[in-house]
Amino acid sequence: MLYPYRNDPRKTLIPYLKNLDENSWFSKSEVYPNNLAWIVSHISNSEDYWVNEIGLKKNCILNLNDCNLPKEILDSYIHIREYTDGILQTLEASQLNRRVEVPKFSDGWTPPSTPTLSWLFNHVFTHEAYHIGQIAVIAKINGYQKPLF
Repeated sequence: MLYPYRNDPRKTLIPYLKNLDENSWFSKSEVYPNNLAWIVSHISNSEDYWVNEIGLKKNCILNLNDCNLPKEILDSYIHIREYTDGILQTLEASQLNRRVEVPKFSDGWTPPSTPTLSWLFNHVFTHEAYHIGQIAVIAKINGYQKPLF
């Protein structure tokens, strides 16, 4: 299987998110502008965008924002990875070398290396790991138990 590590953080994060009350999902602090609902929505929407629009040239499948209920956000987070995993199961290693066109972003960001399907999936998974770290920070700042990773 390609990218065997991709779901490791989710083994801890999903049970953690399932046990949070709604207030914990939406709590904000004065020192950090985002809440858990925003972070998990952002991870999900980003994966949808990169895999579907950029990688497959298809429309996104999620319609998610940080105003959705926690269950809707978590279900979408789980669903988009099942979807991505299904795509990965259909790809052969040689297909990962196919170049993908990355749009020009308003902040000037460009990929640090040649954007291929392999780069795209790695980007999705490392982007998620970065934001999962933010979840632990948000929990600590807001004074509730953080995930155990």
